[in-house]
Amino acid sequence: MKFNFDIKNNKRLYIIFFLMFLLIFSLSGVFKKGEKNSEINVPAGFSVISENNLKNEETISFSGKVRMGDNIVSLLSREGITRDIIFKILDGARSVYDLKKIRAGNKYSLSYNSEGFKKFRYDIDINKYINITKKKGGYSYKLVEIPYSVIPTVVRGVINGSLYEAVLKLKERGGLADTLASLYEYDIDFNRDIRSGDTFLIFVEKKYLNRKFAGYGKVLGAEFTNRGKTTRVVRFTGKNGKSSYYHPDGRAVKKMFLRCPLPFMRVTSRFGFRKHPVSGFSASHTGVDFGAPTGTIVRATADGRIYSLGYNRIKGRFIVISHGNKYRTHYYHLSGIRKEIKRGRYVTQGKIIGYVGTTGRSTGPHLHYGLQRGRRFINPFRLKSPSKDPVKRSEMDKFKISTAALFLLMDLDKNLNLPERMNSQIRNFTINTFVPGI
Repeated sequence: MKFNFDIKNNKRLYIIFFLMFLLIFSLSGVFKKGEKNSEINVPAGFSVISENNLKNEETISFSGKVRMGDNIVSLLSREGITRDIIFKILDGARSVYDLKKIRAGNKYSLSYNSEGFKKFRYDIDINKYINITKKKGGYSYKLVEIPYSVIPTVVRGVINGSLYEAVLKLKERGGLADTLASLYEYDIDFNRDIRSGDTFLIFVEKKYLNRKFAGYGKVLGAEFTNRGKTTRVVRFTGKNGKSSYYHPDGRAVKKMFLRCPLPFMRVTSRFGFRKHPVSGFSASHTGVDFGAPTGTIVRATADGRIYSLGYNRIKGRFIVISHGNKYRTHYYHLSGIRKEIKRGRYVTQGKIIGYVGTTGRSTGPHLHYGLQRGRRFINPFRLKSPSKDPVKRSEMDKFKISTAALFLLMDLDKNLNLPERMNSQIRNFTINTFVPGI
């Protein structure tokens, strides 16, 4: 069999050869350039470093996120830094930032050159990071504030599905929905109470870096209309420098109990008299059952101390927390309990204490949540949870002035169709004049 490759008569083959030549030529240029000064990026967790393999002025960089359970020693050891260097860095950084406080999910980056460790950066939060750089005779430590431009902005929307979908439809980030839900989780059950046509408004700081959106700052105020009822909240900073959220009358948004121990759920069995799905006997159901996938986080609904925990053939893995005013909360059928949750340990509201499961007498993954006062169990959905820490009387006048100014700005956005630039100028002037340090 005879093959005849005639490049002159075969345009396609000619083009292929030409492109291959260009590719080889361009790659050789890249490698030549890299010999002089280059930076190689590799995935986080690549811990095998050989300084002898790095040429002069060549830099190798790592970037990644802090893993769950990491501390500064385990993180840097995994990235190939020796323990003596780690402890030098840890001691030297204390005057700027305590690296023992690193948190899972936060970003970091590392650089090496032919002389070894060169630079480490850890993002403390969206506003600042620490830079540690190797210098002659030691290291330099800098706490860097990120120079954001902050623009107070009003975001308005209508719910036709979920709150999350409504926020995304406005081309905002999903985290804004989580923030709004956390402000109203004491007043609105976002799993059961939301209806199509409900509206929301968020007065939030937007941060920009080099004219590009970089994230959200403080929520200054918000408004949510659910089933025709409008609830407003506002941020206020007291004389002690602490900021919290309040209703217009000075009541704190935060209440003694969360409405639900799960971030999302469906109610599978309500409080009261019922026929048990396993035993078949009719009896009083002393709590509420929330259906959710195994592993869903379970939160403490109020501050308190762990009263008891363990395993029971009916309750499965369980936790009981004791709160003030003779209240106790019960969490049954857990798949697991967090390691730090021990009897007598104090936990704060919203703390993750365990995970949904189907242990004990159970027909499927769910959480049995019970609320007890004294010796009697009560319906969690009917509890009118008292507010915590209202605005102090001595600060009420200042609170009313700042609240009126913020709500005026929110109403202007709703009722006047002003250009965005003019709205921004009005917001900045009003906030700086009437609500400084909010």
